[in-house]
Amino acid sequence: MKFSKMLCGVLLCALGATASNSLWALASDREQPIYISSDRAERNEKAGTTIYSGAVQMDQGSMRILADKVVIHSVNNEVDRIIATGTPAHYQQQPAPDKQVVTARGERIEYLISNDMLHLTTNASLTQADGTSMSGQRIDYNIKESVATAEGNNTTEGERVHIVIQPKRN
Repeated sequence: MKFSKMLCGVLLCALGATASNSLWALASDREQPIYISSDRAERNEKAGTTIYSGAVQMDQGSMRILADKVVIHSVNNEVDRIIATGTPAHYQQQPAPDKQVVTARGERIEYLISNDMLHLTTNASLTQADGTSMSGQRIDYNIKESVATAEGNNTTEGERVHIVIQPKRN
């Protein structure tokens, strides 16, 4: 019973801090509640971190993160960044009401809230709303501008950037 109350407190603290930021692309996403489920949660007030582990699912409106572990970093009770790790971790969100969902994955996904940036590393891939996809060892995605930059691994043969551009649909 004591752990359940503590866990609820941890979740409410993290949810309240997260909800105060303009995190997601769709304006309506910001108005939606945030749901997080995991096998374990731990809040460190001093460090400003909340760690969720074990089949983590985080949803707010059209945004979803699936990972083995999610660490939420807060500064002055406001979410600064979210780091999701997994084999791989997944991110998806609808950028606009008339656009299809953008999906991303990587063994590490770092979401820098104030910059609206995603950094995907290690076996990274991104599929944008128009169906264009790219993969590489690192992808940086500006969510607000819908601009992606990919890098391969120059030290390993065969680990180049791969891009698929879909034909224009009428």
